[in-house]
Amino acid sequence: MKYSSTLFCLIACVLLSASAIAQAPSQPNYEKRVYKNNGNTYVQKSLPLYLNFSTTPGGENHKLTSKATAKYADPMYLDTEGLNYIRSKWAVDPETKRTVVPQQEVMYELYADGLAPTTTIRFSGAPRYVKGGTIFWGKGLQYDLTSKDGVAGVQKTQNSLNSNSYTDYSNTVSVGTEGAYNLYFYAADNVGNAEQARSRKFTVDITSPNTSNTIVGIKHGNNILAPSTKLSLSSNDALSGVNRVLYNFDNGSDRTYGNPVSIASLNDGQHTLYYHSVDNVKNDETPKSLSFYLDKIAPTSDASINGDFCEKGGVKYISNRTTISIASQDNKAGVKAIYYRIDGGERMTYSSNFKMTDKRGSHSIKYDAIDNVENLSGNKYLNVFMDNVTPETGIIYGKPQFFTRDTLFINSKTSVKLRYSDYGSGVVRTEYAVDGGSFKSYDPFTLPNNGYRTVSFKSTDCVNNVEQVKKSNCFVDNDAPVIHHNFSIEPIGDRKGVKIYPNYTRLYLGATDDHVGTEKILYSMNGGPLTDYSSPYTLDLSEVSRFKKNKQYKVRIVSRDKLGNESEKTIEFYVGRQKD
Repeated sequence: MKYSSTLFCLIACVLLSASAIAQAPSQPNYEKRVYKNNGNTYVQKSLPLYLNFSTTPGGENHKLTSKATAKYADPMYLDTEGLNYIRSKWAVDPETKRTVVPQQEVMYELYADGLAPTTTIRFSGAPRYVKGGTIFWGKGLQYDLTSKDGVAGVQKTQNSLNSNSYTDYSNTVSVGTEGAYNLYFYAADNVGNAEQARSRKFTVDITSPNTSNTIVGIKHGNNILAPSTKLSLSSNDALSGVNRVLYNFDNGSDRTYGNPVSIASLNDGQHTLYYHSVDNVKNDETPKSLSFYLDKIAPTSDASINGDFCEKGGVKYISNRTTISIASQDNKAGVKAIYYRIDGGERMTYSSNFKMTDKRGSHSIKYDAIDNVENLSGNKYLNVFMDNVTPETGIIYGKPQFFTRDTLFINSKTSVKLRYSDYGSGVVRTEYAVDGGSFKSYDPFTLPNNGYRTVSFKSTDCVNNVEQVKKSNCFVDNDAPVIHHNFSIEPIGDRKGVKIYPNYTRLYLGATDDHVGTEKILYSMNGGPLTDYSSPYTLDLSEVSRFKKNKQYKVRIVSRDKLGNESEKTIEFYVGRQKD
């Protein structure tokens, strides 16, 4: 087949609109088109191709159709990005009209371009810092845009810097004004492919930080400071933020500021603090200064114990009623404040007498004083023992005693003793009272009177901790059992006032006790030894020995209760006949 140089043309175009970027200026639509340069023809790849031919230059155009591939040939589309060919199978010599030997194809070059250019940006000339997703640039910022296209070539590069519209980019752009920027940019190629606009957000910071000083602590007069005073530096930067704060004393070497600066290591006298800040894009502040005088003279202090106090073995005992006072003197500026700590706890300012921690055991007070120019004295200590526990007192009943029916029974011979102890300052006084009477100093005692008795008792230690009154109840029983005797038969007569019983009579003994019960019954017959009546052999006096005829008997009976209270009874009787 033979084709002329005007074999084809581009017919119809499809418009492509660039996607809008949020807050970006409107991006113009670029017509999809054919572009010729240096003998090359470039066509936007998505455009349809309609093929025509003419038999003479500038002659009538004839539409070229395809029967074999009608579905894909009218129009046809280029399938390959970049170089494509429209071909004729064999070349024919224009002169001879014969096939060229050796045989070769006839190829029409046509470049398809469906890809947009790509643009890169390069910032330079200024320090860079990123904080919280925001990019900061310092002084001297400029940017360059570079656009590339792989086929038809870049037609133009556009940029918009804080603007509602795009302008052509040609040269390096300098950004010298402080503030926040939105930069949008894109490129379009020669066949109407436009890159989707891209953006860069950044902030230009060309202002130095601002630093101020604060005297932390009390000053007196014209910046007269104490060793405990610290110098605090505070720096603000509205944009990129403070990178570092630098300071020095008396034109010495710069140091990086972190925390409030102590001046305690400086010599007494006049000093100057120089300071300045640098932000994160290297804007450096002009140095500032603070002059001050350091004074190093301290007060002296002493602590006193007021109220309950007792010292034993080098230990100072106090109670929870005791107060501590601290007095301080200063030879120059006068005392401004007295400070103290209890057991290493929080530092407190002394204003009036105070009490110690109400916890039994050893405690320590550390105290110092400061004058009106914050001169702090050395630490002093007062060690005390908190005795906030009362003594313990118990009661001990001696013998005789007997416990029954939830009641303790004693008698007037029972010794009553109090035992006491104290694990602190020691007991100085133990007292007791009986039946609600007045308290007396303790010595072992007895309870002489019969009946229920209540003993109250308490102890006091060396720092006046008084034990809560305790009570003990008992019953005093001084009454002996009542002795009873019975004969097995009525008397048969009387002899000189003594009753006469027959010789087969039996004598029975017994005793009753109102409170604790009878413990023993003893008897003695006609002056004989006392014999236990509780023996199996003495259940009946008559079983020991039959009463003899015509004899007078004198029986001594003794009864004891369980407390040893003893009663005695003597009976006389005559055994025999009424008349001999």
